[in-house]
Amino acid sequence: MSHTPAPWKIDGAISTRVLLINDSKGYAIGEIVDTRNPANARLISAAPDLLEALCTALPFVEDYHRRERYKSGAVARAVKEIRAAIDKATNEGNTK
Repeated sequence: MSHTPAPWKIDGAISTRVLLINDSKGYAIGEIVDTRNPANARLISAAPDLLEALCTALPFVEDYHRRERYKSGAVARAVKEIRAAIDKATNEGNTK
């Protein structure tokens, strides 16, 4: 199942404790119940853009995977973390 396409935007609060995350058509796709930390809403609304950036960056990072001038294991760890984040976001490899 694919996620709702970007852009996602933070809408005004529907109450003093709830912020909506809307898709490009203005439909609510999520809500933030605790508005004490608006950074959470910004992070969630940026999720599609972050996923796209990871998918774009992965091939470039993989190119450096075996180059010795980089710290041993650092690029391999970055590749692993990027793949894990992409898998988590796209539900690939996750059965729950």
